Amino acid sequence: MSLITGAGRSGLDAVGKWSLIIGPILFVISGAMVTLDPADYGEKLVAAIAAGGDTAKWGLVIGVIGITLYARGIMGLARITPEAGNAQARMRVAVVGVAALLAVWTVQSGVGMAIAENPAAAASAGSVMLGIGGAGTILAFLTLIPFAGGIAAGGLVNKNIGWVLFAIAIIGLLTALIFGTNDETGSLILGILQMIWAVVTLVIGIIMISGDCD
Repeated sequence: MSLITGAGRSGLDAVGKWSLIIGPILFVISGAMVTLDPADYGEKLVAAIAAGGDTAKWGLVIGVIGITLYARGIMGLARITPEAGNAQARMRVAVVGVAALLAVWTVQSGVGMAIAENPAAAASAGSVMLGIGGAGTILAFLTLIPFAGGIAAGGLVNKNIGWVLFAIAIIGLLTALIFGTNDETGSLILGILQMIWAVVTLVIGIIMISGDCD
C-alpha cells in the first residue's frame, strides 16, 4: 500500500492528508469564482455575488467543500497529536471550533447562493450575509489559536509553523475587531492573511505526505 494513500509513519490517514492539501486549494478557487476584484467588500461583494449568477453560486458551494475538507484534516491531525504539552487538548478545542465554523460558513454560503440565484434578494439578504460573514471571520481566527498551539506543541511539524499560524490568528482577530470585515483596509488585510493561512495549511499536508515517503 502506498504511503501516499495509507497512514504511513505520521499516522495521518490518506483522507486527512489530502484534505489538508485540496481544502485550501478549493477555498482559493472559491474566492476567485465569487470575485477576482479585491475591492469587492461589503455591499460591493453582495453586488458581485448577485451579478455572478451561477459562477458565484458554484464558487460558494466549492468554498463549503473546501472548509469541510479543512475540518476533516484538522480532525485527522487531532487524532494523531500526542498529549504532551496539552497539544492534543488544544487540537480538540480546534476541532470543536472548526465544526462551528463550518456550520456558520454553510449558512452564510446558503444566503449568498440565494442572492446569486435571485439578485433581487440582495437588498434584503445582503446585510444578513455580511453579518454572518463577519461573525464567521472572527470565529475562524479564534479557532486558529488552539490549532496553532496544538501544531506548535505537538511535534508533528516544525513548531515554527505553529507560531506562524498563531501570528495569523492574532493579527486577523485584531483586524476584524478594529477595522471590521467590511472595511477596505480590514478586507485587504484579512484577504492576505487568509491566503497565507491556506498556503500554510497546504504545506502541512505536503509535509505529512512527503514525510511518510522518506
